[in-house]
Amino acid sequence: MRRRTFMSALAAATATGPITTTLSSEVRAASGDIPPLVCHSTSSFLDASGGELTDSSIIAVWAEDTATNHDADSNGDATLYSSGTPIPLVVSDSNVVAFGSMLVEDGTNWQQGNEEFVLNAWDAELGGSGTVLFDEGHGQYYDLASFSKFESYAENNGYTVTATSNLSADLGSADAAVITSPSTAFSSSELDDLATFVAGGGTLFVHDQSDYNDNDTTANLNDFASYLGLSFRFNDDEVLDTSNNGGADYKPLTSQFNTAFDYFTDRDGLGLDKSKTYTVDVTKVSDGDTVTVQFADGSTESIRILGIDTPEKASNSSAERIQEWEGIESMTYLQTWGSNATDFGKSELGGATVELSFDQNEPLRDTYGRVLGYIHYDATGDGTRDDFYNLRAVETGNARVYGSGSSYHDDIWRAEDTAQSNGTGVWGQSDPDASSEIRNRAVNDLFLPQAASVKTPSGGVSDSRVPIYAESTATQSGGYTYSGDIPLAAVDDAANVAVVGSPLIDESYESSEGFAVDTSDYENFVFLTNLIDYVSDRSGDILIDGGHGQFDASYAVSNDDAAYYQRYLEGVDLSFDQANDLDTFDLSRWQAIVVTTPADAFTSAEIDALTSFVADGGAVVLVGAGTAPSGARTNLNDLASALGTDLRINGDHVTDGTNNVNGDSGIPTTTVFDTSFPLFDAYDGSTGGGDGGSGSGDLSIAQIHEDAAGNDNNNLNDEYVVFENPGTGSIDLSGWTVEDEAAHTYAFPSGFTLDAGAQVTLHTGTGSDTSSDLYWGNTGTAIWNNGGDTVSVYDDSGALYTSESY
Repeated sequence: MRRRTFMSALAAATATGPITTTLSSEVRAASGDIPPLVCHSTSSFLDASGGELTDSSIIAVWAEDTATNHDADSNGDATLYSSGTPIPLVVSDSNVVAFGSMLVEDGTNWQQGNEEFVLNAWDAELGGSGTVLFDEGHGQYYDLASFSKFESYAENNGYTVTATSNLSADLGSADAAVITSPSTAFSSSELDDLATFVAGGGTLFVHDQSDYNDNDTTANLNDFASYLGLSFRFNDDEVLDTSNNGGADYKPLTSQFNTAFDYFTDRDGLGLDKSKTYTVDVTKVSDGDTVTVQFADGSTESIRILGIDTPEKASNSSAERIQEWEGIESMTYLQTWGSNATDFGKSELGGATVELSFDQNEPLRDTYGRVLGYIHYDATGDGTRDDFYNLRAVETGNARVYGSGSSYHDDIWRAEDTAQSNGTGVWGQSDPDASSEIRNRAVNDLFLPQAASVKTPSGGVSDSRVPIYAESTATQSGGYTYSGDIPLAAVDDAANVAVVGSPLIDESYESSEGFAVDTSDYENFVFLTNLIDYVSDRSGDILIDGGHGQFDASYAVSNDDAAYYQRYLEGVDLSFDQANDLDTFDLSRWQAIVVTTPADAFTSAEIDALTSFVADGGAVVLVGAGTAPSGARTNLNDLASALGTDLRINGDHVTDGTNNVNGDSGIPTTTVFDTSFPLFDAYDGSTGGGDGGSGSGDLSIAQIHEDAAGNDNNNLNDEYVVFENPGTGSIDLSGWTVEDEAAHTYAFPSGFTLDAGAQVTLHTGTGSDTSSDLYWGNTGTAIWNNGGDTVSVYDDSGALYTSESY
């Protein structure tokens, strides 16, 4: 399945119009702040000789890379762009701004950026005010009345807009003129007048459209462009885009903006204002999470109720994903509750007048054009609309929380948690403990899409901290370059942190979601779960962070982007939940928090909460991506630094042309494992607490006293390291070793056991070992460098257990 904006995945069956894909991340210039443009019935532009226009100095907007153009009227007068050449849709040259589409006629989807873009172009060329003529004297199909909403918008923003049937006569009193596709040619005297107007500082805004009826208005525009000596010409074509569109292929969507032009600043437009609350009437309840409402002006919108998801009815069962419903394995049961949820929605909202509001953290519309909103209504009949339907549907067991960036996510999750505990509504037959195991087996192969390597601030990561590497056939682009094996994950036991260079649980790579091949024979889920268990010092379930833009980022995942991993965890008796506000969320019941590359930075309060979490034995697993922008990687690395680890996501992208999934070098596979780490057997929970399977005990470095009183070499027993067992059981340290950076090695005595809560001090000098004091046995030479060193502890398998640098 393509990456979804809010709730689009489960709503496919109820959506109208074709499914559109996420906009391309390949941009030729940094995108501006306005939403994408929808270019209804658009033509393109050519150079002055009629060939492909590639001069970016005059191109303001291109179509997406998925677009093509064709000769819609089939008369052979269109120039077709070759594959790989961007198709220009808006150009600007010599006081003439030309658009391939009308863009702002009445009926435009004002939630896109069209009206903001055109007015920005007016402002950039005219300075924010002026008189603009609208030409109606050349047989145009569109007159000014066809642009009534934009006319009012422009006039409310400082312009006077006037229609004219005699453009030449009125140019003297104008600052600019709008010309739409003319079916009548301009006379030579009119062309003279237009040239004089432009030469004198006047601006022309020219709107073309696709020619699919052989109307030949393009020829009239090219006479005009030639007479003025412009460096572009109008193409007699139609631009189509089957992937990125506003509901049909002849409505291309694009955000390919050339920000050398000051046309793309976000501003108030004609669409719904996300900061406002609207009083609307519910005219239809489609199901428990979708309604149609009517606004005061008579317009209607389909509303996808934000932050929740109800089961699909039988008629929409193909859109249901049972993996998202914890402890429920009957599709028939879910369909029944889909009908129940619809009945609930009708009883609560049918015919009601409600308050509709929006979320600044979420887009205003989903990929199907439906508005994403919160609904407050009068559920109790007290005359107020202070009952929150989004929350009430979950409290009553008619819906579940959706793992998005919703500002109310955590409140709705708490309601779901209570409903699940009480077996309310749909949760009446939820039994996670009875769920069968899936995919839980020994780790033989991993695939790591969008991979990056792991490094430290000073360069590479030592082998003793790396459980998996890329294959020798892998390559890096960008960032710190490894001369040998490329590490794809690393652990920091002392900090209770692990770093993985790939969103390896992203459901986009599941065949059931439309991926080209079956990836269920890889053991990504097992490896990640063992890794989580290994770096955590306590038991509990797994939490994922979703409050930092992960849901809408192609390089990160939220809970609902990883439903198949949730189902795997359910089978091994773990739950997988999401929190968005980590500083106010109760973290006590989780053993680990997974943080995928955050588009937004963490606040100091959130960092404090996570720091306390790891100090209490919880683990944080940081998941990066080689396709993430540098700012998002910086956010992840800043969090790593705040948590006290030296592990970082590299600035590279790791690919492999030989070992990969489905011939895609961007999805490398690997079998290069360091099996001294207990991460490669089927998950059974035995790696928890980093104890290597030796029980419920643990070992941490409580104190390093590297600077003995006086001369260190003469006072070796005042140089020491204190170890502590913060676990709940004893730990047998037989065969465990301690090393410094120079590889001086101490071995714990055979049979030495450290009880829960106990400490033992390892002195550098000589003495008689006791349960609280051990002696390295060194004479005459200190071990720990006063200027800085690293204490490393290896378990009886030789795997690094914990380390601390000073």
